[in-house]
Amino acid sequence: MAVPVQDPLLSPVDSAQGQQPPLSPVKEIPVFEFTKRKRWGDLLITELNDTIILVLSESCQVWYCGSAVTEILGWREEELVDGDLADLMNVDDRTNFRNAFAESVRSKTEMLVYARLQCKHEFYVASDYTSAPREVLFEIRGRPHYLPDTDEFKCYFAMAQPYPSRNTAMLNTFLELKMENERLQQRVAQLRAQSQALDGASDSFFASSESFDASRAAFDVGASGMNAELEDDGPRKKAKRLAAEQHVCVTCGRTDSPEWRKGPMGPKTLCNACGLRWAKKARKTSEPEPDGDGGPSGGGTTAIY
Repeated sequence: MAVPVQDPLLSPVDSAQGQQPPLSPVKEIPVFEFTKRKRWGDLLITELNDTIILVLSESCQVWYCGSAVTEILGWREEELVDGDLADLMNVDDRTNFRNAFAESVRSKTEMLVYARLQCKHEFYVASDYTSAPREVLFEIRGRPHYLPDTDEFKCYFAMAQPYPSRNTAMLNTFLELKMENERLQQRVAQLRAQSQALDGASDSFFASSESFDASRAAFDVGASGMNAELEDDGPRKKAKRLAAEQHVCVTCGRTDSPEWRKGPMGPKTLCNACGLRWAKKARKTSEPEPDGDGGPSGGGTTAIY
């Protein structure tokens, strides 16, 4: 015979009656309600800078217009109030908008229509060379408001937002840049293939260029020798020869000197001053030591220049 096992979480009384123990109440996390702010409705409408809030009558007359219309279209709010919203639209979009608006009011359903609204201060040149106001495509959504008891029409709430929206426009821009990047990469690949195909022809061209440079160098050497023979002797010829020769002093590093002298690394490796000092030092080291009476030895020394 099977023995029933008692649930350790149940008390003996609850176990006998088959009831579950009461659960502890879940602690609710406090949530800040936007509606608790003072004049939260006005703040909400004011912060909608990319959507035009509209309150319309049954005949599509503007009773209220949001401040975003100034930023988007350039119109002031008082310029549109008491006017017909359809007059702001493109002529080709007015019939479609009026039909959709009337159907929404009659059936008490939401309206979704696209229409082009005119800007105030921006114009463009039409095909017939006439100036026409620039138009922006809008997505207009709206719903009629009726009293719950009498079903009496009170107003029509609508909001107009540029289409595509800013997020959609940014996405379209990103896609266009992506496609342009792909096109440029393909163009770079084509140019690389063309450059590799032209490498063979360029190698032969450079080989002929090298032979031409060698012959030109030989010609320059011969011409320089002929010019040296044709030059007159004298200080002018010597100055030209010195100007053509470039020397650097291995001690002080100067490149200009009236006379270049011999040094420990060979001729014309020291400037005039460094060469004289080195010659004097070399002369001292080559002199023999004096005798006991202080007289110099018979050996003579020669200066090295």
